[in-house]
Amino acid sequence: MVCYSCGKPKNELLPKKSKLLDGINLLLCNNCIEKKYEPRWIIILAGRMNGPEYVKEYIRLNRYIGKEISASELMG
Repeated sequence: MVCYSCGKPKNELLPKKSKLLDGINLLLCNNCIEKKYEPRWIIILAGRMNGPEYVKEYIRLNRYIGKEISASELMG
């Protein structure tokens, strides 16, 4: 199975509720859970729905894996 956040195949993934979007259940590896990561697409979607301020700390603290999230991605 593949971790929703880092995209790496892992033998063990744990179910975790998204802290940014209610009702979204994720399968994350221990490493991503410990680092408090959210999938990049969740941060972008939450930023579009609730405004950039809502996801500012996730972007500032780099709590995702992938290329830098741009303002244009948040404005959609």
